[in-house]
Amino acid sequence: MRDEKDFEGLQQSMTTEHSFLKNRFLRPVDTSNELKHLLWQELALSKLIGGWIPAIPVYEHKIELGRLCYVHNRNVKCLYERIEELPGGMHDKDWMPDITREAFERMFGAPDEHAFLISYLYIHRQLYAQYDALVAKLDPVLNAPTLDQIKIIFIEREATQRWLHEQLQFVHCSSEEGSRKLVEWERYIKTVWAAFRANAFAVDASAVVWPANLVKNPAGPLPEKAKLESKYPRYTNPKPQQSYTDTSMSVLHDSVKQMIYIYATEIFAGETLSCIYYYVDRMPLPFYFDLARHMWDEFRHSQMGMRRLLQMGHSVDQFQWLGGPGKQDVKEHFTELYANLTMLGEACGFKKKRKSAEAFWKFGDVLSAITCEFDLIDERRHIDFSVRWGPELFKKADMIITYQEMAEKTRIRRLTELDSVPAEEIAKLAKNFPIFCSFHTSELAYHNY
Repeated sequence: MRDEKDFEGLQQSMTTEHSFLKNRFLRPVDTSNELKHLLWQELALSKLIGGWIPAIPVYEHKIELGRLCYVHNRNVKCLYERIEELPGGMHDKDWMPDITREAFERMFGAPDEHAFLISYLYIHRQLYAQYDALVAKLDPVLNAPTLDQIKIIFIEREATQRWLHEQLQFVHCSSEEGSRKLVEWERYIKTVWAAFRANAFAVDASAVVWPANLVKNPAGPLPEKAKLESKYPRYTNPKPQQSYTDTSMSVLHDSVKQMIYIYATEIFAGETLSCIYYYVDRMPLPFYFDLARHMWDEFRHSQMGMRRLLQMGHSVDQFQWLGGPGKQDVKEHFTELYANLTMLGEACGFKKKRKSAEAFWKFGDVLSAITCEFDLIDERRHIDFSVRWGPELFKKADMIITYQEMAEKTRIRRLTELDSVPAEEIAKLAKNFPIFCSFHTSELAYHNY
């Protein structure tokens, strides 16, 4: 029962003498409104984490934040599923209130990674304080389905706060000036939060009096250039070429184990999607559910590749690493970035990954073979995501385009970029997927371990 018309007149029929009694309990529509308020905060937090990942230099932190970005998105999904069962539901054009977006942007316009983590930890605690207050009001029988969804949201609560606390516990522990700045930043976000809570349901967000911004040039979200620790040598060759054909990128170039290195480099794909996830607003919520899962999968793929490289005895300085996109790349080319990843890298990768899995089984490398198999499962899902959402994403750039047109347009751009195909042949090759892939990417040395 989702139609609010079923409840018309019931609200008005309540007399004022019963208002104190009524306020003790939540009706279905009250429950829906409470959950929507939390949903938009969870989504704002999740998107800002995604936008901050490229600004974080430490590889392991990027991976963990990619997972946490997905976890908060999963919380949004839990709330969404219950709201859909309640009066009013959610609509594709629904979007977070301006005041929510403004408050969270202010609290996360931090000067550096440590201040960002302080904001994250503070907001995380405030969010769960609201969940606790709501749980105390929910009828354990009437609202049992709501409580079941919130129990899922509570699963990661302690682990997330513990990780954040560990990152911050000894920051600037020998610096008076550094500690002063951290305290000032926390005071600032508390003031912003107080203004948000006092005006959370205000119709006119522009009337809110915010504290003056502490930071003129925040380090995130969406930095001008993505960061990565210096121990990871950056690949800087600007010349377009077949993917991973430059032998200087990897000491495994002449081995099927090159596939494991390719997995490790997918942190670039994860960062690309995290930037798009942050930057693109006002899409239907299921778009963000699918994009967050896609993003998290790419961070997992990087993690599983990096883990396997280290297990094999390699070190990161034996390889060169791609960097994530910067602010202008995302703002000007978000459709191309998404299409390149799904229409080129993923679509053309199935054959290579299947053959790699077969080779690893032949060589007795069980873990590498299974790694490829799990990746193939994820990639099939990602293609499904792109079929559904690719054309919708292009609409954000005022382009009406079918999935097939999107794929061909992306292939034409890639063939033109490579400058190795006669101009008169490009359109024809773009329609032939297997042949196109032979131009886009190269095969591996499957016979050599």
